[in-house]
Amino acid sequence: MFAAARKLYNPESGAGDYRAGFELLKRAAALGSVDANEWLGAAYDYGLGTRPNRRRALEHYKIAADEGSPNSEYHVGVFYLQGIAAPRDLTLAVFWLRRAAKHGDATALYMLGECYRRGRGAPKDQSKGFRMEMKAARAGVVDAQYSVALCYAKGEGVKVDLREAFRWYLRAARKGHEYAAHNLARFYETGRGVRASMCKADHWYHRAKLLSMARDSK
Repeated sequence: MFAAARKLYNPESGAGDYRAGFELLKRAAALGSVDANEWLGAAYDYGLGTRPNRRRALEHYKIAADEGSPNSEYHVGVFYLQGIAAPRDLTLAVFWLRRAAKHGDATALYMLGECYRRGRGAPKDQSKGFRMEMKAARAGVVDAQYSVALCYAKGEGVKVDLREAFRWYLRAARKGHEYAAHNLARFYETGRGVRASMCKADHWYHRAKLLSMARDSK
């Protein structure tokens, strides 16, 4: 049933497919499928085949997280971190993010690094947080790449290195990170970490503006 539901959730699916897939997910989850509970959490979370219901989303994410699903562990951590469908609890957030990171979720590792850098639910340790974020950045997490660039630019958890800051801003900007594109433009404009170039600065300022417009239109 889960395999059948998964086939109905694809980019070409329509609303009717999502609804049918959602019903199959419920049946599979009731029979104990960990994957079905994870996907059911996402269905309630994002309103795929049903109305959004963050409380139900958390319930199903928790079921899958208790069985060791890294993606569900990550989502439970985020819900507690942001106070979604449950009171905000930074200690629980770090607990679940740590589990997800241990099980290989790179985005959870980035968010855990942020918690250590800022002292949110974990002892403040900028150096340890930076190392976690760097590992996530190397694994391709775009937000982590942007955060690493900020750390190099400001000297948070690592010595100031404008060339490295520029390099990581560039990587994140090329992947569509709005703020990385803006900061990259600023580096080109001022000649920080790279030879100044107003032509390239204008290009990245324009790119940042387009990314902002695309975000606002969603």
